[in-house]
Amino acid sequence: MNVFPPVSKSEWIAKVEADLKGASFDRLRSAAPGGPALEPLYAVSDVEGLHDPGLPGVAPYLRGASPLGTWSICQEYDEPRPAVCTEMIRQDVERGVEALWLRLGPRRGCRVLTVNELDELLAAVDLRSTSVCLDGGSDALAVASGFFAVAKRRGLGCDELSGGLGFDPIGLLAHEGCIQGGLRARSAELRDLAIWCSKNAPDLRAVNVSGEPYDGGGASIVQELAYTMATGIHYLRELTDAGMSVDAAARQIGFSYAVAGDFFTQVAKLRAARWLWAKVVLSAGGEPTSAAMHMHCRTSRFTKARIDPWVNMLRATAECPAAVLGGAHSISPLPFDCVLGSPEELARRVARNTQVVLREESHLGEVADPAGGSWFIERLTNDLARAAWTELRSIEAEGGVVQALGSGKLVDAIRDVADEREKALSKRTVALVGVSEFPNLREGLIERPSASEQDLQALLKASLESLDLGANRNLLLALARSVKDEARTPGTLTEACVDATSHGADMYSIATVLQHGQPDFHVEPILQWRASEIWERQRERSDSRVTRPAAFLANLGSIASHTARATWAQNLLAAVGVDAITNDGFDGMDALAAAWKRSAAGLAVICGSDADYDTMLEPAVAALKKAGCDLVLVAGRPGERESEVRALGAHEFIFAGADVLSVMTRVLDAMGVQG
Repeated sequence: MNVFPPVSKSEWIAKVEADLKGASFDRLRSAAPGGPALEPLYAVSDVEGLHDPGLPGVAPYLRGASPLGTWSICQEYDEPRPAVCTEMIRQDVERGVEALWLRLGPRRGCRVLTVNELDELLAAVDLRSTSVCLDGGSDALAVASGFFAVAKRRGLGCDELSGGLGFDPIGLLAHEGCIQGGLRARSAELRDLAIWCSKNAPDLRAVNVSGEPYDGGGASIVQELAYTMATGIHYLRELTDAGMSVDAAARQIGFSYAVAGDFFTQVAKLRAARWLWAKVVLSAGGEPTSAAMHMHCRTSRFTKARIDPWVNMLRATAECPAAVLGGAHSISPLPFDCVLGSPEELARRVARNTQVVLREESHLGEVADPAGGSWFIERLTNDLARAAWTELRSIEAEGGVVQALGSGKLVDAIRDVADEREKALSKRTVALVGVSEFPNLREGLIERPSASEQDLQALLKASLESLDLGANRNLLLALARSVKDEARTPGTLTEACVDATSHGADMYSIATVLQHGQPDFHVEPILQWRASEIWERQRERSDSRVTRPAAFLANLGSIASHTARATWAQNLLAAVGVDAITNDGFDGMDALAAAWKRSAAGLAVICGSDADYDTMLEPAVAALKKAGCDLVLVAGRPGERESEVRALGAHEFIFAGADVLSVMTRVLDAMGVQG
């Protein structure tokens, strides 16, 4: 029995407004770019009338595809040097990795060209017990055939393999703007491979729908959900048009999402994705058991920074649990040094152990839908799903996701949201710890060795020269005939590739035959960026100098009166790599001017309270200009005196809510700090 009297939401709001001392409750509302509004307070009334979420492991799978939140600890690899990548895999498998996701092939990621090289790369991996997902890009079929040949060498049947083959031509098109060999040919290969896997390797999903191009482009969560669902629908149609049942086709399609830093919205995103996909499959006539989305998650590259990369560990500790609570089947936290180059063992270990702690110490894998029942999460899941469904219907009405990509509509829509994100980052209304907020100018630079393009080309050349391109001429000719045979039985093209690799043909030659004579397909790609890049570019200008640029803090009045703005200004200066020369404050203008001269700084930033500005701001600007200071900034809003203060020589005003990145970029330009 509840011994407390019921409290209505309006009563809670009244209490909040009383505590706000006259400020509006509405000011607490927020919304991510392109997303639904987030209320500051949720109550049971917010979930009344919503769709029944069901039970974990039961359609519509909103609460998880399985009864408990178990997941596989996965590590991802795209190190281009096979020998280095092989050692990484060996170390990680010995230390607890349960699943692998590899970007590889003749033209991307780890550059393996032959079955021997792929076999060596996976030497430490027990293919019978370890889930492996391969992402070969445009060469997915050639890479898949090499993988099957490796399994056959080890005495394994293809029905003993688990994982995925990562075929996602639309995701590749969105990310890179080009599909080698054309979309039509790649789509035909996708259908062929999925049909072959359905018959011969049922625990491998041939097709992957990736949300990473949209997350990496700064898209909204609603856009990411809508575009991945549209892609899933496109693949579902491709496979059913090729003769597969809806159930068989749905089982061949997996999804992968990047999980960013907004914890609750990311949990809701994954729950909404499962609900939406179940609706798609069930609406197409599939059985409930086929409507359960298989989901892999990785922590977002968009949120990772090169400056002070240790903070990336903290970002992953929010993103990884969001993936767990959202119901991912496998999770890959990116190593904290992933944007610096080839990740080191420590970074991979921390990424791996983040999951170990969540599983072994927090026991999250033993809880059924930990987020379920939260009024906030349930409402947010509903709002995201419904907004995404509306956007999805719009895409379908105009011809589908390929049409949206080809017309540029999809790219333009994402660019609009990305522009909103960039404005918020520039104004620091969205803070980047260690980059735009609380940067550490004394932090030592971290360097990671990476293969140069010259070294990589030398490795590829050596591998190509080792091939006997004429030894498997008959096998490749047979494959070429299969490629040209438009009346071939579904699955026979994959069978021909597997036969060729199993008898000695290399993946490079297979890929070449598959793409021979087919024109590339191009669209405008989604521009990939990271949130910290816009600040990093300005910081690099200062970091590259032998002597770091410096600014003199012209503090006015007592320590108590100027500290708030001086600390804020020092933080902002450090974000663009400018050192601050500080002091305890000045009451006299002569002392202020003399101290600036002794500092030898090319920039002065006046900091003080509003009360001190009433009497000291104009004299301070005049004194600094008279002393020869070319660049004078004022910390604080300009107000009605802006024109007067500028006329005295103030260069810029910096304050919370202003586009301070643009201001500081202009300041660096004026200081002669080269870009």
